[in-house]
Amino acid sequence: MCAFIKKLEFWLKKVQRNSVSVFPTLDKFADDSEIDNLNTICDCIREHLTKLRDELVSYFPSIMNQDRTQDWIQNPFVEDVTSSSGLSDKLTENLIELASDRALELKFQNVTVSQFWLEVKGEYKELSEIAMSALLPFGSTYLCEVSFSAMSLIKTKHRNRLSVQNDRIIAVSDIEPRFDNILAKKHPQVSH
Repeated sequence: MCAFIKKLEFWLKKVQRNSVSVFPTLDKFADDSEIDNLNTICDCIREHLTKLRDELVSYFPSIMNQDRTQDWIQNPFVEDVTSSSGLSDKLTENLIELASDRALELKFQNVTVSQFWLEVKGEYKELSEIAMSALLPFGSTYLCEVSFSAMSLIKTKHRNRLSVQNDRIIAVSDIEPRFDNILAKKHPQVSH
């Protein structure tokens, strides 16, 4: 979505200069038929693209402000990865040690990201566990499919602006609610 919104902004800049080269079919048609009112068409396209971009940004507000706190998982050897890691002080120090280890950096270049974090689990257990939980959110495709089905049931046409994260977690959880404890805290309404 972020890439699509950036493409919309790029298309808007082109259209604002009355260039439709980013729309090959329209560009070819404009060249072949020598349209006189290309400015009017560009105004219409500009208005449409602006509305589309604004709707997408309002529907996905966090998409343009992507969370960078887990970038260290994808590459712990990036310069200044600790500045926005979102880790505790102790784990940040561990990450600095890991990022300074040249042998681990060479190993990182020769294996997949998940293999790397599995291999350093002995030395950097807590970092490895955090990384693996972020890299492997679903143990199988079954859980992913159940989660998607729950989301599609929760987020309907009439409830399309809901944040489904908490509801989805409850819907796919294996934990049974303790109704006895919940009901024990409730007091029945006494009639007069």
